[in-house]
Amino acid sequence: MEIRAAIMAVGDAADSCALVDLDGVGAVELRRQLASFRTGLSCLEAQYARMAHAAEQAGAHLGTGARDTAEWVGNQTGTSTSKNRVAAGLGEAMAKSPELADAVNSGLISSDKANAAVGVAGGLTFDAEFVEEISVLPLASVRPAAEQWRAANDAEREADRAAQQRSRRFLRLSGQADGMTRVEGLLDPESAAIVRTSLDAVMNESAFDESGRRRDQRCADAWVQLSKAASKGQIVGGRSNAKVLVTVPFETVTERGTARGVTHAGPSIDADAVRQMACDAGIHRVVTGPGSSVLDFGRENRLVSENLFLALVARDQHCRWPGCTIRATWCDAHHVTEWGHQGRTNESTCVLLCHHHHSLTHQPGWTVTGDGHEFVVHHPDGTTQTSRPPTTRSTAPVGSMRSAGSAARSSELASKPDPPPEVSATRAAHGGREPSSNHAHPSGQLVFS
Repeated sequence: MEIRAAIMAVGDAADSCALVDLDGVGAVELRRQLASFRTGLSCLEAQYARMAHAAEQAGAHLGTGARDTAEWVGNQTGTSTSKNRVAAGLGEAMAKSPELADAVNSGLISSDKANAAVGVAGGLTFDAEFVEEISVLPLASVRPAAEQWRAANDAEREADRAAQQRSRRFLRLSGQADGMTRVEGLLDPESAAIVRTSLDAVMNESAFDESGRRRDQRCADAWVQLSKAASKGQIVGGRSNAKVLVTVPFETVTERGTARGVTHAGPSIDADAVRQMACDAGIHRVVTGPGSSVLDFGRENRLVSENLFLALVARDQHCRWPGCTIRATWCDAHHVTEWGHQGRTNESTCVLLCHHHHSLTHQPGWTVTGDGHEFVVHHPDGTTQTSRPPTTRSTAPVGSMRSAGSAARSSELASKPDPPPEVSATRAAHGGREPSSNHAHPSGQLVFS
């Protein structure tokens, strides 16, 4: 069929729909036909995506003064240029993947699902297995699934993507003519999960105060409330009661796997960020069975106990990264040898690092060696810097501070658990229910809080 005839058929269909007397249609019939109509629209959007990509490839915008075809179409039709660009991107992805094209053209996958997946694919070509996976997922689960698929199929670039995301972060406060201040910003997934969780903790305390405030107003008030508390010295750092829950397979931590962590706050987090969080987190072992059913949810086991954290604060006094003086209570405990790589948890194997420098230790090119008393930072250019606790250069070393009462808690400083020699689904299932022979084997996961 010629393109002109196809477009005319779309117009005729719209005219026919306009003639329907909706007042005479019952609710059940409306519900049924509405779903069919929306599926049909999704299929039409897929065809528009094909055409938009073909037009861009043909250079249809050349000579019009527009930057690209999407901008030209937007100017001509009063539609969103950004949405037109998204459509062209979907058309490109469909051209690369016949399986995706068939699924979207047939209505098996909605255009919204396809756009959510294409938006995070990084130009990779979807395979039939992934297309089948997202066909049965709800829309909200497609983006995390696509991020996991991308991490598995393009693991080498995951760290670069995470670094690029973090480099785009910003927070800008701009004064307005009427005296108000406009707040704009962008956060990477890990930072966003922390901020969302902290704000939610404050907002939830006033969720039912009958003040009539909208949610976005309560969010603004929560931000101001946290700022006031900080200005009064009521926020002193350390460990917050607000928890960010991250669920990952065992292999992400124990074998440096590539699977991303799924947060309760929405975004998924790259594997390096997950391992950073694992340095100083409460950990639950979760054993799941068929259909993601939870067979066992273990008790929280904090790798760095409260007593050990306080001992590190007394010893280090501030971030141990050479030259950094961020106060110790604002730092995380970091395992010099990662816990998942058989790193024990005690005073001699841990140091305190601020959030920025803790992130660097998990980035490509940066490595750390040594122990809690002689911490060595290896830069990407091959140079090294060594950090020692500031108290080792004073007349009152931390060791003498501990000697009076440390014997009673020496076992606490040798904090448990030590990492298992090998973490597997079989071992994880030992503490829960044994899988029966006629069911899929349970799988092990960790939940960080």
